[in-house]
Amino acid sequence: MIGIDDTIVACSSPPGIGAISCIRVSGPNSADIFRKITNKDFLHLCVSVSTIRLDIDIDEKCVLTSYKKPNSYTGEDSFEISCHGNPLIVDMLIKKIIEMDCRSAEAGEFTMRSFLNNKIGLIEAEAVSDLIHAESVRKLKAVDKSLKGEFTKKVDEIILDLRGIRTKVESEIDFNDQDISFDKKAFRNKLDDFKIKLEEFISITQDAVYFNEGIKTVITGPPNVGKSSLMNYLTKNDTSIVSEKSGTTRDMVSKSVKIGQFLFNFYDTAGILKTTKDLIELEGISRAEKALLDCDLVIEMVDNSQLDYRKDYPGKKTVRIINKTDLFGGETDADIRVSLKTGKNTENLNETLIKAVFSSKNPNVDGFSARSRHLILLKECLESLRETKKLSLDDSLELVAEHLRICSDILGQIKNPYSSDDLLGNIFSTFCIGK
Repeated sequence: MIGIDDTIVACSSPPGIGAISCIRVSGPNSADIFRKITNKDFLHLCVSVSTIRLDIDIDEKCVLTSYKKPNSYTGEDSFEISCHGNPLIVDMLIKKIIEMDCRSAEAGEFTMRSFLNNKIGLIEAEAVSDLIHAESVRKLKAVDKSLKGEFTKKVDEIILDLRGIRTKVESEIDFNDQDISFDKKAFRNKLDDFKIKLEEFISITQDAVYFNEGIKTVITGPPNVGKSSLMNYLTKNDTSIVSEKSGTTRDMVSKSVKIGQFLFNFYDTAGILKTTKDLIELEGISRAEKALLDCDLVIEMVDNSQLDYRKDYPGKKTVRIINKTDLFGGETDADIRVSLKTGKNTENLNETLIKAVFSSKNPNVDGFSARSRHLILLKECLESLRETKKLSLDDSLELVAEHLRICSDILGQIKNPYSSDDLLGNIFSTFCIGK
């Protein structure tokens, strides 16, 4: 996917019938193609009306807007065609352009070229896709702040602070034979302050990722405790099959639901048994365990007959729910006790889930938009920083400098990843065709 030597074309408006469709062309052959189909000069920011011959007996009157590099969305020569919104006309126009040394664009390729040509940063490019898919005004505002560079500014502040710390260490290494004092205590304090600042930024970014991408929530527990009933209650639909028979859910059942202003992606999983020989159940349990490794929130559901069931979910936010309180009494250490059959205490479920996910009572949903990729890199940086703090400043100063360099490289990948083609391909493949 990576490469900007070809000229590309795609329809940038939604597929289907409409009043107008927009076709976008970008690349080194744009000017030649423009001249061939219009018999007009290729001028910057020129809007013209031209009749384009599509077939022997079919002419289409179009409005064309041309952009000369580097003053275009992609940074290349490009132009856009506004035509009647008939899919047949769009296909015929694109086919005609492809025959003129052009190819169909891949998903997100126009925005990828904008990034590669330094028109926008990668964070802003990702925000373009988030803007298109935003489903609420509040999310639009958060994404707009990232498009305007709010998240980039925060990342730059962190990088600048780290650069100052690195400079102290590397200066000491370079000039340790000279009479220059290196205050180890002050340096340790700077590391501590930076770690606190990074942790605070990670917390804010985590909330932003939840708001942007949703909260992957896995419902787990032993068989026949009401996991599918909980799924149906939360999704307000008969999403999962409910039966008195144990082991009804074999495969994962998923559904996304808005709770307040937050999107929860719920996964109802197979009950986890200590022992079973059923091959289908074993596969369901395996899938449930994999989902638990890749989720944001775990809902562990049991009933009062199985209070000894308790699993560890390292690094995961967890809510423990006791169901069937209409049948079983007694006090428990659960986060919430409910009866899904009678509805007792279920009015507190949504609030309990939101409180379990977010690090503060007032989640940051107005600051900026962020993605899981950014959060993973920030956490990797924090882990490397923790390793740095374990090193001796007397015997391992070079190692300290190397760990800080690794931290700096990790942070740099948020804005400019150097793992290149595969990563960029994954990022931009989530975009719409024509964007």
